[in-house]
Amino acid sequence: MDIIKKMRWERPLDFDRSESQNMAIVSQDLSKPADSLTSILRLVQTDTDAGMSIPAAAPSSSQDWANLIDRVRAAAHRTREVEAQAQEQEQRVHELLERVREDIKLASERVRTAETKAATVQAQAEQRIRAAEERAEAAEERARIAEDWLKQVHEAIVNEFSILTEAPSKVA
Repeated sequence: MDIIKKMRWERPLDFDRSESQNMAIVSQDLSKPADSLTSILRLVQTDTDAGMSIPAAAPSSSQDWANLIDRVRAAAHRTREVEAQAQEQEQRVHELLERVREDIKLASERVRTAETKAATVQAQAEQRIRAAEERAEAAEERARIAEDWLKQVHEAIVNEFSILTEAPSKVA
């Protein structure tokens, strides 16, 4: 709300003139078209005064002018309030955008960290798979060698025991 304090409206320098001088200015202004003043009064009129009708002629009394000035001040005050609210909202939007940028930055860092960990885990898994494949190949080679030895043992047993089984039948 500092902006409202900065924009505080002060009375015009000629506002402090005497009443007779003000009336002389009013009488000079009466010669101008009344439509411009009437349209200003219609624009400045507050919601509470909406039910009142505005005279077709320009205000002629000092009370009418004082009311006009009060309405202008009220409109200016409301305008300053709206501007201050808009600036506060803009500030909140900037802060929110900054937080979103920080969140995006943190999320990107987490994604990079997760990708690095995933790459490390994948490399370890591939290394373990290669080691397991090598062990499987070595086991297959040992199994093949063991089968060859078993075949040789089987042949030796069959050959040696078949000679023994044939020899007693010739003796008889």
